[in-house]
Amino acid sequence: MPTPANTPASPARESTSDRILLENQFLRLTLGADDGSIRGIENTTSGLRLIHVPTAGPPWRVELVGQEQWIEEFSSFTWSRDDNDSGEAVTLRWETAHGITVESRVELPVGEPHAHVTVDVHAATDQLVDKVEYPILRGIGDLSDRSDSCLAHPHGTGFLFRRPYDLFEPEPMRRQGLRYSPYPEGFNGSSMQFMAYYAEGEGGFYLAAHDPTLAMKWLNFFKADDGHLESTFMHQAPDIQSGAGLHVPYPILIGSLVEGNWYEAAERYKTWAIEQRWTAQGPLASRAETSRWLLEEVGFATFGVNAAADRAAWLDRFHAITGEPVFHILGANWSKVPGTYGRGIPGGRADWFPATFSDANLATIRGNGDYWAPFEFDILLDPEGNESEEIKQAQLRLPVENYSFDGYRFPFVCPATEYLPALHRWRDEQLAGTYGADALYYDISANNVQMGCRAPHHGHSIGGGGWMIDAYARMHSATKEAASVARGAYVPQGGEMITEGFIPNLDFYQARAEASPLSGFEADFFRDWIREGKVEKIPLFTYVYHEYGPVRLDGWAKLAREAGELFYWVAARVALWGGLLELNYEFSPLENLDGRDDDPAEHYYTFAARSHEVDPAKAAFTREVALARTGFANPYLVYGTMLRPLSFEAPTIELDYHLYNVGQDHAHYEESEVMRVPSILHAAWRAPDGRLGLFFVNIEPEQTQTITVDLDPARYGIAVGTRYATRRVTGSGREALGERTDVGSFPLGLAPRQITMLEVTTES
Repeated sequence: MPTPANTPASPARESTSDRILLENQFLRLTLGADDGSIRGIENTTSGLRLIHVPTAGPPWRVELVGQEQWIEEFSSFTWSRDDNDSGEAVTLRWETAHGITVESRVELPVGEPHAHVTVDVHAATDQLVDKVEYPILRGIGDLSDRSDSCLAHPHGTGFLFRRPYDLFEPEPMRRQGLRYSPYPEGFNGSSMQFMAYYAEGEGGFYLAAHDPTLAMKWLNFFKADDGHLESTFMHQAPDIQSGAGLHVPYPILIGSLVEGNWYEAAERYKTWAIEQRWTAQGPLASRAETSRWLLEEVGFATFGVNAAADRAAWLDRFHAITGEPVFHILGANWSKVPGTYGRGIPGGRADWFPATFSDANLATIRGNGDYWAPFEFDILLDPEGNESEEIKQAQLRLPVENYSFDGYRFPFVCPATEYLPALHRWRDEQLAGTYGADALYYDISANNVQMGCRAPHHGHSIGGGGWMIDAYARMHSATKEAASVARGAYVPQGGEMITEGFIPNLDFYQARAEASPLSGFEADFFRDWIREGKVEKIPLFTYVYHEYGPVRLDGWAKLAREAGELFYWVAARVALWGGLLELNYEFSPLENLDGRDDDPAEHYYTFAARSHEVDPAKAAFTREVALARTGFANPYLVYGTMLRPLSFEAPTIELDYHLYNVGQDHAHYEESEVMRVPSILHAAWRAPDGRLGLFFVNIEPEQTQTITVDLDPARYGIAVGTRYATRRVTGSGREALGERTDVGSFPLGLAPRQITMLEVTTES
């Protein structure tokens, strides 16, 4: 048992022999005077307490390289106060028997709703500090018995967990919640650096790292073995060296929320985030170097159509849905050594060219005025293929214990070597210059793996963090420049998933979670909870960053009737949340065309043979979504800023689905279920010129629905007394609804499966 040694407390805040108290008008923090652990966090505005049961346990944990057990015991603890006119503060110091000293400073500034918590680990000369987990907030329970407690988390670009105290279970990983959510990692981790735990409509708590360095860290929130919830931040050493310890150069913020919704937390984070270097290029609407065809011409995308076999007739049919450009990300099987799903990938230079793209496919795409990108495993190379020795030397080396849902078992190559950036640029320059690729797509790429490498012969730091993001950025930039010169036009780059640090480098990204449960991958861990209504996909990343790009491709959609009616909810949600609807053909065939089927033997994944027809109603709704995106909705859904939605009552509808577009080894392959969802979807946007667009989709198949829209213009930044005009806008035209200066109530008829916008302007 450690022996505490205290210095006298400042008269500004009395501390007792068993506790240290910090308080301002927003927060009250209680720390144990005997061990420095955080035992109480109270939102003094709402009266909500984050920690319901002060629980014994180590205040921090330190991982040393090569040691299976983390250090979490200390031999002595001291603390001292440092209160002044700026606020209250306490410095904490723990000594261990291992030659490790941990120091923390907890500050609660006057007039600020956040406590700032910092940590440093000092090590003896022979110690290699790998990570520190701090702060550790134990004993978290439900926040209120009057409303649902919710966790909003940036895992997989954003999920909302309803009543996690009841939902999560104290078991390893799968149903524990987010025991380990690494940042920056878009697939099995955190895309941003904040989370919120709140009681709906009452208030809550903001937990964040405001870290401009993009350091590798973990944002964890889970059910502990004692049955209570626990939240921790883990920090990775960027450069592990003997005796160097670990300096964490950013604060952890523990703050109060007063509204009880995730929008408040997202807006708070956004205020900080859009001042950082990853948004320095400005919004898409004001950026000189962008892909206008990607932003303004294409209304939907296809993904995974066979690149090497003739599918020209199918490409023609896709184009005919709108008669406007379509973006095709062709399948992986175009290289000399074909890229496949599970049957091999290319290695070095001799494995890539000459490419085997179907001439008919490329001619059809070009003739229709469509656009295309090749699918590339850009950082995966076969270590037994061409240039085997060079690839083996450049392979990414991650620690055995990576603290993630993912095992990262693919043959990743390190971007901080000389080998990968050179091959990357050489390959994509040829794809753009010789083969005419309009864009480049990277799968299982930078946002699917942790930002670190431990290969000692690579010449980079050993550890992980911002230096690895910088290595990817240099590689992407050099490749984009070479490809654009070769193509004679700007060549956008895209990847699987996204994290905030890659906003300057990627123009688009593929995701699937907005389609769950009618999809696999990043939402798989939560799909049963999603179907039961206990977890929701929320547009958290979009709400913070949409106007800065990149474009989100989502939907995982099939046009076959057999895939089910949930298609309409998925497609409407993707569209209204600002995404580019994707029709996907990776793990299942194209729909039948004039009696012809998509041959599994020619595909890069051996899917089960099916012969489904295109459902005309689904093709028509794809057209509706696409033409809205390239037409009247473009300033909002492409260039706009997402706003808080209106509140209104909408009846629910039960829709069926059949999940067959996943690998045949997927646990839910061939699942046929129903899901109850709202029959009216809604989102609110502000265009760059200040116009307000309120979007609605009624997904009932035949029934027109009328809702009452209660509009408080002040809520959307329109000054009280300002005259504003309203219009009803659809693909068929515009209808003026009148002008007014006060709170408005509008009956709005919504035709079935049509995108309707209520446009609000302050121009007469």
